[in-house]
Amino acid sequence: MNTRPAIEPSVSPVALYAAFNDDATCFSVGLDSGFCIFNSDPCELRVSRDFNGGVGTVDMLARANYIALVGGGKQPKFPLNKVIIWDDAKQKAVITLEFRTAVRRVRLTRQRIVVVLQNSVHVYVFSSPPEKVSISDTADNPLGLCCLSSQLLAFPGRTPGQVHLVELETGGVRIIPAHTSPLRAIEISPDGEIMATASKTASMPHPLSCTGVADIRHRAH
Repeated sequence: MNTRPAIEPSVSPVALYAAFNDDATCFSVGLDSGFCIFNSDPCELRVSRDFNGGVGTVDMLARANYIALVGGGKQPKFPLNKVIIWDDAKQKAVITLEFRTAVRRVRLTRQRIVVVLQNSVHVYVFSSPPEKVSISDTADNPLGLCCLSSQLLAFPGRTPGQVHLVELETGGVRIIPAHTSPLRAIEISPDGEIMATASKTASMPHPLSCTGVADIRHRAH
């Protein structure tokens, strides 16, 4: 007779989300039990927080102690329609923003909080309490596509395939007809000069100039 006790396999946390910070020196991982932050090179664990609940979005403010959190997974730590600005130095929430629908993505700079919903983008001044700057309607954006730099903000326009590009200093807006099908990716180069996009039917990156629509030579599908 085998009288040895059964060995229970260890259960690893489930990753719900992963993203680099603005200069890719760190990346954050949302887990079904909390979140972790790693240094990129060398790849080393920097922060680990156990919340006993799922975190579906973890966006960092550079290497600062402010982190934007949204609940996720089977047992969310926070409601899916709330953004929690977490001060990791103080180990507490310092700002809470609530919306009518689920939050898809959050982006942070030292001046701005950008919250992406399924069909809108909300921009705030990073202050306590936050001051709302603008609300922009978008096409369906289930992936939470949004790029934020110190100078530019880019997200899907109202028409599928379009990019809504905002110059943060002036508030100037340009609508760029990048594709004829819904967007699947948007990225801006570190210098803010070039934007790359991909769509549902054009998976290869499509480079565009951020300095003028006239520089767009070929439209992808």
